[in-house]
Amino acid sequence: MEAKTTLQKIKENRHFYYFLVPFLLFFSVFMLFPIIFSFYMSLHRWGGLGQATFTGLKNYMRIFTDSTFHTALKNTIFMWLTSTPLILGFALILAVMLNQKKVKFLKYFRVGYFMPFVTSTVVVGVIFTILLDSSFGLVNFFIESIGFEKIPFLTSTTWSKISIVIVLTWRWVGYNTIIMLAGLQNIPEDLYEAAEIDGGTTLQKFFYITVPMMRPIILFTFILSTIGSFQIFTEPYIMTGGGPMQSSLSVVQYLYNSGFQQFRMGYASALSYVLFAIIFVASYFQIKIGSGEEGI
Repeated sequence: MEAKTTLQKIKENRHFYYFLVPFLLFFSVFMLFPIIFSFYMSLHRWGGLGQATFTGLKNYMRIFTDSTFHTALKNTIFMWLTSTPLILGFALILAVMLNQKKVKFLKYFRVGYFMPFVTSTVVVGVIFTILLDSSFGLVNFFIESIGFEKIPFLTSTTWSKISIVIVLTWRWVGYNTIIMLAGLQNIPEDLYEAAEIDGGTTLQKFFYITVPMMRPIILFTFILSTIGSFQIFTEPYIMTGGGPMQSSLSVVQYLYNSGFQQFRMGYASALSYVLFAIIFVASYFQIKIGSGEEGI
């Protein structure tokens, strides 16, 4: 009996594929069509209304000479390189602490660490804007009460980026802690018991057992942090508006400004594809370096 072809199998089981129709329709309308249409618009000059004018690759070529985009990219890379080590470092330490057998109320700790992630980003931005305010912020109140001068968290070109990094760290540490805790619980206890028999210290077990065994999880969270960092929008938009002097302007915020404030829809579409390329390249090299392989 000849083997059935894939097409024949699909025809025989076509009733099951009917259940995919709602998803395919939703995906086509809200995902596939916007992707294709945005690429089409990246080749045109369009203000959102009226007829679009074909410009070819001019929008893409303009990005290379756009000083504002370069500033936004530098700010985003700074936030990425600053926040990611802090987030993953604190997350791994907290996960190791929570993985101890003596820890009680573990479920409640998990919920507590996960709460910042599920809290509305807009609410988080507003709260931290009030806390870090230079005039009446609670943080500056305590700083001044112990004899130090107030810190211009949101009005300084340096501190504005640092303030956003603080918020990102607070928001994402708990989420990554839960992921790393799940990874720690999959490490065989036999490895730690063997290390104890050989006289291994706590630090030795951490660096020679925990870190190597957690390498895939660390790589996974690092890639997620990279993608999330390059997509930062709400925090700088709410807290600083991208200022002062564009010191905290992110790429996504500049994309938003170009499309919905300056009505340069074609240019904003081109920015989105350039951003996708940057994230793709960064993630590719992270996977290649983190996997320790010569090729993928």
